[in-house]
Amino acid sequence: MEIFVQQILNGLVIGSTYAVVAIGFSLVFIVLRVVNFAHPDIFMLGMFGGLAGITHLGGSIPVALLSGAIAACLAGLVLERAVIRPLHGRDVLTTLLATLGVSIIIQNATALIVGPDPISYVGGLNQRWTAQAFGYLSHGQLFNLAVSLSLVAVASFYVRRTRYGRATRAIAERPDVAAAFGVNVVRVSQVTVALASAMAGVGAVSVSLLYGNAWAFIGAVFGLKAFVAMLVAGNRHFEGVVVVALGLGVLEALVAGYVSSGMRDAVAFLVLIGVLYLRPSGLFGSYAT
Repeated sequence: MEIFVQQILNGLVIGSTYAVVAIGFSLVFIVLRVVNFAHPDIFMLGMFGGLAGITHLGGSIPVALLSGAIAACLAGLVLERAVIRPLHGRDVLTTLLATLGVSIIIQNATALIVGPDPISYVGGLNQRWTAQAFGYLSHGQLFNLAVSLSLVAVASFYVRRTRYGRATRAIAERPDVAAAFGVNVVRVSQVTVALASAMAGVGAVSVSLLYGNAWAFIGAVFGLKAFVAMLVAGNRHFEGVVVVALGLGVLEALVAGYVSSGMRDAVAFLVLIGVLYLRPSGLFGSYAT
């Protein structure tokens, strides 16, 4: 029983990070109808932005989180202005391939600058353990879980309680009608990309503090799982994306613990194939493209 609960706790930690990245995918898609495959690499740039903050601006965790958010936000805004906006309104496949190309460029450029191997993250959280009901979580795991769930709460508040959030939902339902009623689609798009990118940057710093390193290719690890979580849930309800991402993390942890660690990455895609076969629009429904 203790091993089972421990695996669930571990899965919730990793699943919460999947949720942060998946919500970024979903936010950008419902406003711009773009599958932004460069989003996981903006996550990675936030990771190195946090490292720069720790190294050059005082070494505290709040500075690292702020630096990561700013770096990722700026990268997201540049991407929106240089790549996504000029292609807005074109076929989904066009923007998908364009952002995938940007993703490859960012990965390899970062690897060229900092090296292809993981870099030690100065100031990582120590691994003292905190007792839970039947298992243990390190301080780093608790911090990562708290940060990720806080970011999910921020995204939910933005979408449901703010003026730009209401505009986001209006664009998601009927972009033509929203524009006709005076919604500034370009401004809402910028704010949405900025928020999704900043969230990814904060989540990335939290992950780096947990594992103690940063890596130029980390985006691929979290990006694919987050994208699968969005597809399985559908992009209509943020709560659905969060639930699926957490469930995916738990399922991976259980498979790794009881079956084989080599099978954990296959689980997400087995779930994706099964769900899309039965419910092509996702478990909780999706906005039309």
